[in-house]
Amino acid sequence: MDAPRADATSGSGTGATGTANMTASAASGLSWSVLSIAALVVANLAYTATVSRLLDPADFGLVAMANLVVLFGQYFARMGLASALVQKPELTDEEIRAASTAGFVIGVVCFGLVWLLAPAVAVLFHTPEVTPVLRGLGASFLFMGWSMTGLGLLRRELRFRALSVISVGGYVVGYLVVGIGLALLGAGVWSLVAAIVASTLIQAVWQFALRPHPLRPVLGWRHYRAVCGYGTRLSIAHVLDYIGSNLDTFTVARIASTATLGQYSRAYYLVFQPLGNYMSAALTNVVFTTLSRVQGNVERLRRGYLSVMSLGALLVFPLSAGMAVAAPELIEAVLGPQWGAAVGLVPWFALAGACHVASQLSQSLAEARAELNRSVAVQVGYLVVLAALIVLALQFTSREVWLISAAVAVAELLRYLGYLVLARSVLDLRAAQVSQAHVPAIFAGVGVALAVAAARWVLTGAPVLAVLAAEIAVGAIALVLCIRVCPATAVRAELWFRLESADLLGPPDGRRRRVASLVVGPPDRAVSEVQR
Repeated sequence: MDAPRADATSGSGTGATGTANMTASAASGLSWSVLSIAALVVANLAYTATVSRLLDPADFGLVAMANLVVLFGQYFARMGLASALVQKPELTDEEIRAASTAGFVIGVVCFGLVWLLAPAVAVLFHTPEVTPVLRGLGASFLFMGWSMTGLGLLRRELRFRALSVISVGGYVVGYLVVGIGLALLGAGVWSLVAAIVASTLIQAVWQFALRPHPLRPVLGWRHYRAVCGYGTRLSIAHVLDYIGSNLDTFTVARIASTATLGQYSRAYYLVFQPLGNYMSAALTNVVFTTLSRVQGNVERLRRGYLSVMSLGALLVFPLSAGMAVAAPELIEAVLGPQWGAAVGLVPWFALAGACHVASQLSQSLAEARAELNRSVAVQVGYLVVLAALIVLALQFTSREVWLISAAVAVAELLRYLGYLVLARSVLDLRAAQVSQAHVPAIFAGVGVALAVAAARWVLTGAPVLAVLAAEIAVGAIALVLCIRVCPATAVRAELWFRLESADLLGPPDGRRRRVASLVVGPPDRAVSEVQR
């Protein structure tokens, strides 16, 4: 069953019972998010490995160009409506209707603008073939804007199991069935377009089926202002995030060939799809909803943020370290031998992806507290730094695209530090608390990187699939051992507490609890401190 549903008009719970229920719901939501991440990563690897062998790099280059416009328009189509519905302490039926109407109208407007401006985009990139591709992708706006209300209500009601199923199901049908099916039939670049649009449509219809809401428009500007005011300010921060996230792609599109752009974009998405998209979205959806409900309780907010930050970093940084070291085998096994130029880009994107996910967790804190002006300030700083680094990279006569990827990694690292400064200010954190929360992640990241490198050295000359499989297995074992022997015991207490809250351990003498004891170590007295 889904996590307990909250009344659509209710605010945050109070009292011990409300606190316990919300903690359990949040832990359950995180567990379902982790499961959906794993499923999406497997599905994405299957899709990427297949279409990368069926299509040319130029096809991916065309979609990358079109996505520069589509991803920008998505921030307006979403308009922060889903987050506004979650963040509001009290929510009325009129405000739900206002969000539904606003989302539909904005989606139609975005589709119309993309259709009209597509030829101008083709002139900008000197690529006429991008016009029909962009117009085709623009159809996704019609479904995206409408779906924001259902998404926001499901997140508000902590129905993360349902959202996980929708996310995985939409991807499987849209990409694995529609996308690969059309690619096998010779549809070329249109198989990529159809996969994106079909996945968006399926998720929109599924969300509405699970959480129906009134579609009748509402009169009265105050209702629209209540949901669009917060959403508009939130969209500003997200638009700045978009500009920073795509400035590198825009630069490569201007200075390199379509095939080179295809290599760059495949390396970027190989890393950022599981890290920056799936993992970031799954974690921040739960974190933002949970922190929004305790936004007025600074002490609980502080404990929750430190817990999420330490566990999130422990998950993402070792993963990115393993991807960076295993880049040659990862590229050849997933994309194929024709994508060798992408190998040198993956390590930089792995560092950037890890910092991006960690930044998103701190950004969720700022959004839950409605500290949007500070969040915008961090985003502006990130954008300025990234632009300066890209300009510096372009001064090299070779203009190698790996310099652009290195600029992205450095800028993402600095943005993460900026958001940590913001979190310290909002929650009155000590520097020691922030640094201690990162010790397990750094310890595990180094351990995983060394283990993966050792596995590659031992298996030199073996088939690439065997080497990659060994790297994954050894990296996983290294992560478990690092958690088990890490000198920072608080992270083990947090893991025990989260597993207990999500009811994942079973009876006291059960097999799952014994496995958890081997991986995490025996529960200690720190668990009671976490619970308090």
